[in-house]
Amino acid sequence: MSLLDILLVLARHKTLIVRTVLVFTLLGVTYALLASEEFTSEARVVREAQTEGGDLPGGISPGALSGFGISLGGSASGLTPAAFPDVLTSREVRLAVVRDTFRFPGAERPMTYVDYVNRPAGPLSTVLDYTLFLPWTLKGMVGSAISQDTPASAGTATGEPVIPSEKEDRALKSIAGKISASVDEETGLMTISVTAGGPQLAASLADSFLDHFTTRVREIRTEKVRERLQFVEGRFEEAEQELETAEKRLAQFLERNQNPTTATLQFQRDRLQRQVSFKEQLYSELQSQLTQTRLDLQRRQPVVTAVEEPVPPSNRSAPKRTLTVLLGILVGVFFGMGGAFVKALFDSAEENTEERKKLSEIRERLIPPRWREKTAT
Repeated sequence: MSLLDILLVLARHKTLIVRTVLVFTLLGVTYALLASEEFTSEARVVREAQTEGGDLPGGISPGALSGFGISLGGSASGLTPAAFPDVLTSREVRLAVVRDTFRFPGAERPMTYVDYVNRPAGPLSTVLDYTLFLPWTLKGMVGSAISQDTPASAGTATGEPVIPSEKEDRALKSIAGKISASVDEETGLMTISVTAGGPQLAASLADSFLDHFTTRVREIRTEKVRERLQFVEGRFEEAEQELETAEKRLAQFLERNQNPTTATLQFQRDRLQRQVSFKEQLYSELQSQLTQTRLDLQRRQPVVTAVEEPVPPSNRSAPKRTLTVLLGILVGVFFGMGGAFVKALFDSAEENTEERKKLSEIRERLIPPRWREKTAT
């Protein structure tokens, strides 16, 4: 097929192409006008990579207590800066965000994100739920009936549920598509982007994500240090009591035996003095370790610093109306030209006897008899 043949096909079916382009252009304009506006607010944070460990004051190594059966050496916290985007979108952070209160566009009063997602549906949504989306509606009703028979989940020490409720789970799925994070490997900055239906709401959600993300990272990074601090505090209290007991025993012995002359009394005195010296050494080393651990805990508190705070965006991020209309025109041209060539192919097949027989057989095998009669008439 030459270029002239292609141009001839397009010229013969120009009406079909124009109509197709108009239809898709109308669809693009309709979507661009009716689609809800979305705004994206961004925040940038710098990630501070830190490692645990370090010597004790006075140059004492953390392994110095190994002779007493105590292993308090530093170790990695298990969280690297590369994992921060995953922490941002984790269930714990999203759950904390959806429990926060925001002012939503069109809402009469501030409410939590959970309440906003589970608010009563409008008339149009109700009609769609019981017509086009009926299978999913029935599935949700069955799930609600099952969840009512399921016993409530256990709670934590603070009374908060370990497993999100059904409403919270619906809010978690809704907000998962509104948050994203990207990392610039050269500068080390992480960009947090939150998309919402209003500029102020987008900024509020981004600020909430930033706060809970920072809190969650701080909890993870200091978890092992807190555990180590709790252990050292327990051992320090035990060593203090043991030292006090040893000193009391030595004082009582010296009060009863002010001038021990026999070998047995001198041996008992030396043994009690060695116990006191041992307890004093253990007490001093544990005190140094306790001080170092408390300093380490304080040093690890600020692990994320906000370089750019989230602000309400001035321009919408979606829909891009001009791009949508242009895309509709291009799709219309593509389908119009494709339809023109298909129509030309069938027209040429109708003129050929052998090809006409093939088309007739295809109609007989694929088109029902009732439809063939309507098509023929």
